[in-house]
Amino acid sequence: MPENLSEDQKWELLTRSEKLGEVLLKQGKLTLGQLEELIKEQERTESPIGELILSKGWMTRQELLAALDLQHKTDQAIIDSLTEMIQRNTSEENK
Repeated sequence: MPENLSEDQKWELLTRSEKLGEVLLKQGKLTLGQLEELIKEQERTESPIGELILSKGWMTRQELLAALDLQHKTDQAIIDSLTEMIQRNTSEENK
C-alpha cells in the first residue's frame, strides 16, 4: 500500500467492496471492452449490470448468481478479518 495515503484513504482501500464487473473481469467472464460497454449502458439506463449482462446473453443466470455469491463471500471475508483485527486491538488496549 502506498505510504503517501491518508489513514482514511488506506481504510477505504481495505474496506472497499469489489464491484460485480471487477469480479467478472477477474474471472475472465467479461472482457474489458464488454465491461466498458456495460458501464456506459448502465449510466444511460440506470439498469443493474447483472440485468444488462443477462439481456445481452453474455452469461447465464446461474453463472451470474455464482459471481454474485463470490462477491458476497469476498465482502464477508473482509468484514470478518476487520472485525477480528478490531477485537484484537481492543483487547490489547485493555491490557
